[in-house]
Order: sequence, then C-alpha cells, then structure tokens
Amino acid sequence: MQKLALTCLFLLIALLPCRAQLFVDTQDYTAEELAMYFFNGNCVQVLSADFQGQPAQITFFDGAQSGLNVNAGLMLTTGAAALAASPNNKSNASAGYGYVTPDALIEQLTTGQSFDRAMFHMTIVPQIDSIGFKYVFGSEEFCEFVNSQFNDAFGFWIQGPGFPVPTNIALIPGTNTPVTINTVYDTSSAGNGYYINNIPNDSLGCGQSASNAISTQYVEYDGLTKVLTASALVTPNATYDVWIGVSDIGDALYDSGVFLSAESLCGDSLLNPNATFALSTNNNTIQFQNTSKYASRWHWDFGDGTSSEERFPTHTFASLDQQYKVTLVAMNYCCADTSVLLVGTSAVSDPTATIDCKVYPSQFSQQLILEPADASLQGQIRLSDLSGRLVLQYTLNGKTVLETGSLAHGVYFVEVIADGKRSLVRKVVK
Repeated sequence: MQKLALTCLFLLIALLPCRAQLFVDTQDYTAEELAMYFFNGNCVQVLSADFQGQPAQITFFDGAQSGLNVNAGLMLTTGAAALAASPNNKSNASAGYGYVTPDALIEQLTTGQSFDRAMFHMTIVPQIDSIGFKYVFGSEEFCEFVNSQFNDAFGFWIQGPGFPVPTNIALIPGTNTPVTINTVYDTSSAGNGYYINNIPNDSLGCGQSASNAISTQYVEYDGLTKVLTASALVTPNATYDVWIGVSDIGDALYDSGVFLSAESLCGDSLLNPNATFALSTNNNTIQFQNTSKYASRWHWDFGDGTSSEERFPTHTFASLDQQYKVTLVAMNYCCADTSVLLVGTSAVSDPTATIDCKVYPSQFSQQLILEPADASLQGQIRLSDLSGRLVLQYTLNGKTVLETGSLAHGVYFVEVIADGKRSLVRKVVK
C-alpha cells in the first residue's frame, strides 16, 4: 500500500465521472473506529469511545464541495444519515426510528420529549490547553416549525478539570444559549446571523426568498448553520469526557443532523483514506469486497485493460490461468491510498495483511523509531511530505532509527514495505 502524491490524485480525479458533492457513507463503523481515526492525533489522545443510537445515525461524510464549508468528518443524525445527501427537493424528509430516548444531557438544552437521540461519547487526554470542535447543524424542521414545541437540539458536553459536571459548550456565539431549532433561526435585522436558508423555493411560506446557495443542490436539510465552534479551555494531560449529541424534540418526524469537522482539535485538514480489499472467486469471476475506510470515490484497474469506479465491483476475467495485477485507488476530497494484489494462477499473500510495527513518537523531533514485532523483518522505509515528495529513505532491518533533525516542521507519511507486497502507512507530525 502506498500514498499517492496529491498531484497524481488531482489528475486521476479529473478522469473520473462526477459524483454527488455530499458523500455520506452507508457502511457501518464502530465508535472506536471513528474516534481513533478522526481525533487520535498529535494533540489529543482518545482513550475510549462509545455510541448510543442506531448504526445508520453515525458515519463518515465528505462534503468538500457541498456548500457546507466543512470538508469531511463525522455526521450524527436523528434518522438515517444517508438521507441528508440529496438535492433539497422535499420539505419534510424524515428517516427516523420513532424511539423515545430520554436523556439527561439533552434535557439541559430544551423542554419536550426526546426521540431518536444519537449520542457519541469519548474519553480523551488533551496535550494542549484548549479544544475546539467545528460543526454545522442542519434540520428539516426549518423553517415551518420554528418557535414550536418541535425544537430539535444539538449539544456538546465536557466534564473534567474545570468542568465538574457535564457542561454544554455548543452555544450560539457570544451567548450561553444552546443550539436548537428555535435559537438558531433568527432572520431579523437584529438576528444572530448564523442561520442559512437552504430552501430552493419559497413554498414553505416562511417569508424568505428562495435560496441560491450551492448547498441546496447537495444537502437535503431545509436550514443550516454557518460553521460554529464548540470550544473550551482545558488542562493539558488531564482526562476529560466529552459527549456529542443530537435529538428530535417533540416528535420523531423530520430529521436533524450535525456535521462534525475532521479539522477539529488539532486542525489537521487532511483525512487520509485506507485502501484495502478482499475477494471471492467463482470460476473466472471475482467479487471484490472493498473494505477501504474514509473514501468517497474508488478506481479499480483489473490489469486486463478494464476498470471500474464501483465501490463493490464484480469482474469476469478471460481466464484465471494467468496472473493479473488488480489495483484499487481509494480517494476522498484531499488524499488517496492504493492497494495492489495479484490474482490468477499463483497464490499470493492476503491483501488485508499488514505489518505489525510500532512507529513512534507520533509527534517526533530529532528521531523517528520503527520497531517491527518480527525483529528479523527486512524491507524499506520511505518518509514523504504532504505533496508526496520523498524526503527520507532507510533500509528496515529490525528496529530502525530515522534521523529527522533536518526536516522542516509539518505532517509526514511514513511507509514501510516488506516482502515486496505488504506495507504499512502511518501519519506522523514534527
């Protein structure tokens, strides 16, 4: 597996067919997978994570060209998250479950019964003195149910040193007012200015002009906020619990959701996909199981002159009595990753196999250390910068120390290649 240079990615994307500008993944992820990948960076350590809700209520999204002004990250919703990824052609889109979900934290935000609550919880240890989560809140409740009992709400709570009880820090900027349907919507001349009308016509009779925002083409929700930040001063190296939750209030109809930016916490704007796949064979036909994570586009080269942009393709080869090199490129808004496997006559290693190797420290200075579990493992080590430029190359021979004092500060990718096939890629920061 190897990282592609960003220039190569841009060229490849130009050759691919257009896709929806808001991609919401329909594959299930565990809370640990989401938390550890998105927020376990050089400035915050994630100790644990859990989620209360249905699997379809939390997922990865790519919205770099959707008009959300959030490139990518996690989405939590009161219904099926995939509903959000369509042109806004309905005034009452709803994919909720109808579950009554009482919740003490949600009850801090507004009155009324809670339905279809989605609650994401993490225990973290920040190495910095402040944390900030960027987000956009959106809902189908806008704007015809504003100032009613259907006051869907979003909250972000923190507990730890300085916050003896769970404290909501998702507030209308400059106030102590929580983020709900009724508090966000204020379009008067003296309003708070954080509401964005996302209705492409005036059929709801809310007294607004039809929106010409690009988000009307790609996001179903009738109203959105501008990008807001939930922030707090914290004690470095102390342990904190955080809860991120969104809930229908008053009934289980009409979805609300929050788009949580991957650029939160450490401010790293790059979200690198992980290209992996497996396969099953029936005569000369192979069904490919794409197990890549955090990608929104895929390009397959089957090695026989044909290709596909499907996520889960099935391909029939002329004959598997010969070998073909199958290549998968998994891409998102910024980055790409590749995985290669030979199929055909000769047996090859499991494409999902990875090298068991420690790479530390994740935030390095003068040295970067690689320590494979197999002390006899030999191979190559390549260190590249964000543009894909190779800046260091070493021979892996058991535990190996890279001298990195001459490198500039920034984000790097360290790649380990062994056995000519297996590879490991890690993101590190200096």
